[in-house]
Amino acid sequence: MTRRVLAAVLATAPLALLLAAAPRVSAVSFVDKQVQAGGLLIQNYIDRYGQARQFVYPPRAMVKKGGGLPNAKLIWPANPWTGKVMGPGTTRGTYTYALGADGRTYKLTMHLSKGNHVLRGGAPQWFKAERDTASRHTALLLQRYLESYRLQRGSYPESLDATGFPDPPYVWPTNPWTGGGVAEGSGLGGLSYKRVGDADYTLRVRLTTGWSTPALKALL
Repeated sequence: MTRRVLAAVLATAPLALLLAAAPRVSAVSFVDKQVQAGGLLIQNYIDRYGQARQFVYPPRAMVKKGGGLPNAKLIWPANPWTGKVMGPGTTRGTYTYALGADGRTYKLTMHLSKGNHVLRGGAPQWFKAERDTASRHTALLLQRYLESYRLQRGSYPESLDATGFPDPPYVWPTNPWTGGGVAEGSGLGGLSYKRVGDADYTLRVRLTTGWSTPALKALL
């Protein structure tokens, strides 16, 4: 064996050992790729529904053929393993759809012949930041209402709602997450108001990151 041949053998030996020791990654089968493609189509229907409703996603009962998702009547994927309509389940070629507690996130799990393929969705960050900013502005507006209330009546109200501000008429703000009048509650855009004696209070608003800090207090 010549020196050149010997050098070539020695140079390639480590690579051969590495390839032999490397774990084998099983490729996704063609049929499983069809399942994944079906999941992307279903996800498209879910996302369209959410985008039209301020990123509130459909309930589980809707995520199926004939469930009422917009545009889903045009085409719905088939289970390539059975040839039938793809539907909810836990066997290969089916899917599991889970909605977050607040309805603004979801998880779509496509069941493959081996393992799962997970698709997720939720409100984009820019949307969350926009709604949080609007919620903070609402709290600042209500702080002005509280100060006006005390000037007129000598103390702050026991609770914070539209019925407590009848005269003069106030333009009651809306919750940017629900579109309804803002009110006390733990949901996004909801208020936490506590009167502290006659001369002070704490006011917070629920953001995507938790209750706003620091709490707003009496200005007078």
